[in-house]
Order: sequence, then C-alpha cells, then structure tokens
Amino acid sequence: MEDLKKNKDQSIKIIWSVIVETFGVNFFTLVDFWDADNYAFAFKKDGKLIYISTWDFRKYEGNGVKCYSEFELIDEASETEVTVKQMNGILLNNLLDEIKDFTMKK
Repeated sequence: MEDLKKNKDQSIKIIWSVIVETFGVNFFTLVDFWDADNYAFAFKKDGKLIYISTWDFRKYEGNGVKCYSEFELIDEASETEVTVKQMNGILLNNLLDEIKDFTMKK
C-alpha cells in the first residue's frame, strides 16, 4: 500500500489492495495525478488509463465499496485521451471484471 499516500481514503486503499491482489503489483503503473484528492487515483497499462473515484460514495457503508470509474485510451505520441467507458456506482467485484475486459482487449 506504500504506492498510495497515507492520506487517501480507506475506500481507495481497499480498491487498490483488491486490484493488486487480483492482477499483481506489476501489472499496472499507478498514476496519482490527483495528489490532493483523497478519494481518487488512476493506473495505466499499455496506453489505457483507468480512473477511480469514491467521492460520491464516501458516505455509503455496508453495501460493499462503490465507485465512479472512467476508462480511457491514451495516445502518448499526440498526448490525447479518449474516454471509452464511464461507470457510476459500480461495485468493486464488477469493476474488477470491467478492468479485466478493458485491459485484455487489443
């Protein structure tokens, strides 16, 4: 968990832990453009960026961790990004399936 700053919300730490447990610590590169945002982080793999935020779901407890997630394709040569999918209120186990589908597609 040393990859995320200690000030991140527990929900973000839980999501990151489950992602690391599922995919392995070296599968993604953590990108934390939102240093001051305790409820958000992103990671990338092979020109694909996945942004996750729990801000809108920070007060919900007991129903599992929910989040907002955005999947983007990145063209590093032109420094452009295209959002290909947005999900609001997705449960963590469903998010893992979406991440797997998105990162495995060519």
